[in-house]
Amino acid sequence: MKIWAKVMIKDKILKDVVWESENESISYIKALQEICYALDIATPVSLPSHKRHFENFNRVKYLPRDFIEDADFDCLVLERVIEKKKPKTYYV
Repeated sequence: MKIWAKVMIKDKILKDVVWESENESISYIKALQEICYALDIATPVSLPSHKRHFENFNRVKYLPRDFIEDADFDCLVLERVIEKKKPKTYYV
């Protein structure tokens, strides 16, 4: 799984990181914790609706109200990176 995480202020990226794990069975919460550690921000409170939104739409947004500590940014956006497979080349 590969996730692009962005900390944003007024539609501008303040910090970003691409998090990747070879282990597909890693939990969403564990991935979120590692991403927040890499971005040096607090981990937000993740509700079941956040996880469902990420699974259904490959994108989730956390607002400052989702953090227990004060957030000095407008949102944290997580997007699953889906890599397109290259078409096979056939030689005749």
